[in-house]
Amino acid sequence: MLLEPISFAYAAVTRKGLPALVLPLPSLGAGVVGRRASGCELLAHPNLCFEHERRAWTSPAAVLVCTDLELLDAFSILAGDVLRRAASHGTDWARVLLLVEEWQTLLARRGRPSSEAEIGLWGELWFLEHSNDVNRAIASWRGPEKDAADFFADGVSVEVKASRNRRQHFVSLSQVDAPSGRHDAWLLSLWLKPDPDSHETVASLVERLLERCDEPRELLGCLRRAGYSHADRAAYCTGYTLLDEPEWYAAADVPRVRAVDVGISHLRYLVTLDEARRAEHTVVERLRRHFWGHE
Repeated sequence: MLLEPISFAYAAVTRKGLPALVLPLPSLGAGVVGRRASGCELLAHPNLCFEHERRAWTSPAAVLVCTDLELLDAFSILAGDVLRRAASHGTDWARVLLLVEEWQTLLARRGRPSSEAEIGLWGELWFLEHSNDVNRAIASWRGPEKDAADFFADGVSVEVKASRNRRQHFVSLSQVDAPSGRHDAWLLSLWLKPDPDSHETVASLVERLLERCDEPRELLGCLRRAGYSHADRAAYCTGYTLLDEPEWYAAADVPRVRAVDVGISHLRYLVTLDEARRAEHTVVERLRRHFWGHE
């Protein structure tokens, strides 16, 4: 049943009561096959009967159906993006199929990560969420690309390290040995613990970021590369609480291995940061303004 027009398409519900987006097409070739995965299904209808506001007609159509209501918010983002991009670049079946396949890749399940990986992702999302300009923050997010620093903006980088042990973090040599070349480089130390009364989970941080950003598809792409899938959000149920004020350390003040044998290309080790080397208040204020737009 068609509910209302949206641009050239229609919001609808299926006979089973599932939300759907119906996109009329100029034509539909023979033998086309739809797709089903990750909470949504794309169906090809060579001759669909339309009825809306006392009008009735038939047309080829692509129908995108939300098959998992727990992913309805992600489906809404998907449908809006498909609608916008199809309207801009043409509404043929091949184009719609390509867009939906992109999204199905983004939403495919990955499985729950290790506790260490989840805490690390929580720290990076916490950092993103604190920015006044979340779009700029996402554009500066280098962590999903496995860069030497998690964020790089206007010539300054920061590696965000979250740990359940105060000032103790695993680092790689590339993260502390000039991770940004000649530019300023910092490490942000977060001390946190799992908290059964906290609602600050990876999934809740993702939800807030999706609401604030202009391009949810870009954010979901970053999250996918970082190991997170929106289809697995129920698995990210652990809430965390910061136990003290985050501390900033210049990369040059982070302990490091000064020499290694020839042939060693990657080295990861545990460091204990020296509290006396943490940045003073005025420097912290400057860094917060730089990355977040506020103190």
